[in-house]
Amino acid sequence: MKKNLVAITNCPAGIAHTYMSAEALKTEAERRGDTIKVETQGAIGIENGLTQEDIAQADFVIVATGRGMSDDEMRRFDGKRVLMVDVSEVLKNVSNIMDRLDTNIPIYHAKDTEHDLSSGNTKTGAAGVFQHLMNGVSFMIPFVTAAGILLAFSAAMVGGGKTVPGTFPYLLEQVGVIGFSLMIPILAGYTAYSIADKPALAPAMIGAWLANQADILGTKGGAGFLGAILVGLLVGYFVKYFKRIKLPKSLNPLMSFLVIPAVTTLLISIVVFYVVGPVISGLMLGLTHFLSAIPSSSLAIICALIGMMIAFDMGGPINKTAYLFALGLIPQGNAYLFGTVALATVIPPAALGIATMLAPKLFTTEENTNGKSAGIVGLFGITEPAIPYAVNDPVSVISAQVIAAGITGAIGAMFHITRIAPGAGIIDPIIGIVKPAFAYYIILVIGIAINVILVILFKRIRINRLERRHVRK
Repeated sequence: MKKNLVAITNCPAGIAHTYMSAEALKTEAERRGDTIKVETQGAIGIENGLTQEDIAQADFVIVATGRGMSDDEMRRFDGKRVLMVDVSEVLKNVSNIMDRLDTNIPIYHAKDTEHDLSSGNTKTGAAGVFQHLMNGVSFMIPFVTAAGILLAFSAAMVGGGKTVPGTFPYLLEQVGVIGFSLMIPILAGYTAYSIADKPALAPAMIGAWLANQADILGTKGGAGFLGAILVGLLVGYFVKYFKRIKLPKSLNPLMSFLVIPAVTTLLISIVVFYVVGPVISGLMLGLTHFLSAIPSSSLAIICALIGMMIAFDMGGPINKTAYLFALGLIPQGNAYLFGTVALATVIPPAALGIATMLAPKLFTTEENTNGKSAGIVGLFGITEPAIPYAVNDPVSVISAQVIAAGITGAIGAMFHITRIAPGAGIIDPIIGIVKPAFAYYIILVIGIAINVILVILFKRIRINRLERRHVRK
């Protein structure tokens, strides 16, 4: 039976997963004879937005999310059958997701935030916490990107020296500093917003800003991104349960507008001042001293681990954990780990694109067709085009790229590759956010070459094993 579908796709960065999953849903719906309209919530904002008429006429709503959806955002689907899935699931097995629409998909009730949508519902537990955190990250990334690029331009104008107040390079430098300062409250605020909506936004932002004011806290440093994460989660879940207090309907607007923000801000300020600030700032200071003091050989091991995590699930939870950890250390003065991220994000898709050209018989027709585009897109720091290859042959593909990224990360650490902000792959050294540029390109070529050799080798081994098994049968 023909279905009329609407869908939403989003991901933390709002670049690759968002649009690739939208295309996958459209292609699969067309193949099945269904109609679908997909709203993408990407880095450039909402495109192809769903109207109330679209939603009213839909048989099902598919929400493929990587950064979560707040209660306010979900309210428009009240009374509709909603299937909620992780955005990466769409890329891995879109056919299975469409098949699930023939099962008993529950009706979403906007007023019942605890309503079970597990087979198409909001996540709980560790998965839910991670998704809320990814929502914060998605709002934080543009601040870091803009700030990092402006700082790089400023440094390039003065040749690495000091800027002079009143000059244009000084302006760029100060705006960059502001951007990095804002990323902390933004991360906390939108993590809390994802959990408990608007009443949690102001308390989390204020609490996270306070957690990084060493002069107010009387500490030697701020609580950094770890403090922001903790504040965001504490505020979010506190407000979520605070909102359950039953009051007369006439007082509800006052509750969300005045009481909850004021009370929560007061409480989180006390917690930050006496507990979170001193404890987390001490941990961050210790971590910074540890990373600054370790020799290059030990740093190489840490960078190798970061590289392996980035390449392992290509935008999944392990990848995002490593990415966030490396990004969070930049304001603390350590950009080596994010330098590894700059290398490891490019390697998998670029290597697979080259491998399909060198050994097309080892890949499917579809993989060969998509190889060139995957390689080109991958050069700009978008790892996700490698996902379909990993799904088709996880052992060969993932093993090859994890080993290659680990080796590349270690070499990058030895040559002090740094990256001060999210960027666009091979363009990063040109705009000055990755240094040293020449070493970066050489190491990147080495990493891609290792990955190409390994993926071809592992695939041939796999095919030989399958052929031997077939002969025995």
